[in-house]
Amino acid sequence: MNQRRAMRLFSPLGAVLILAGCQAVAVRPEGDLPKALVVPTPAKVAVVVTPEAANYTHKESRASVNYEAQLGPSHKHIVEEIFRAEFREAKVFDDLDSARKEPGVLAIFEPRIEQYSFASAKETGGAYCAVTIRYQIYIYAPDGQQVDMLTLTGYGSGPPPKIGNGEEELAIASYAAMRDAAAKFLTQFPQLDVAKPLLASQALTPKSAPEPGSAEAVAAADVVTIEALPINVTPVVVASKPESTPASSPSPPAAPDLPSPPPAQPPSQMTSRQPASLF
Repeated sequence: MNQRRAMRLFSPLGAVLILAGCQAVAVRPEGDLPKALVVPTPAKVAVVVTPEAANYTHKESRASVNYEAQLGPSHKHIVEEIFRAEFREAKVFDDLDSARKEPGVLAIFEPRIEQYSFASAKETGGAYCAVTIRYQIYIYAPDGQQVDMLTLTGYGSGPPPKIGNGEEELAIASYAAMRDAAAKFLTQFPQLDVAKPLLASQALTPKSAPEPGSAEAVAAADVVTIEALPINVTPVVVASKPESTPASSPSPPAAPDLPSPPPAQPPSQMTSRQPASLF
């Protein structure tokens, strides 16, 4: 009798201990971009968002906490918004083959999430949380042959959690990083060489590979970086020190898989395999 009663008392306690050691944080960024104040490029384009990209989820465990960032739905939503703002007409497809069959398309774009990194409020000393998202945007000619590939990084920060495990705050930082990347693409893409045919309502065409060692090969190998201020520059004020002057948030520390931390107000870095014209 005593043994049976002891087992009944132990079971709930054991379950609590097990659950306490396996905390889960589900990050679901959500939001809508403000209306983009850009002149649409006079071109019809296709945009590929594969099922894998539309359901992209980053999973990571740190200090007995399981993080799951469900980025796919917001990724697809933002991609649709920015390409329909950037171009006269943009149609979204699930795969490259379907996009190739669309009549009148001058180019095909396929944005992918390459890397997601974050620093929780606990890791920043309780001052803020930060997120970095690196994208790759594959650009194809209408027949599906690759023309270029862009690399674009978005940065975002959020407040420390008042209660809970930081899900909401990491979601804020994640969406800010997506919005930052979107703003950079909208403002900087028209300045790239790959955009020039589209600005003239001409289809993209694959370029033949230059001779090794030629001036064309050297120019094609150069990577041009476009610098711009990020969209997320709101200072973060630590509430525990009201007497101090508000200051910009400190530099987010590097996530374990990044070689170095970005600056507090990191520059945009949209790079192209082809030389870019800034003016």
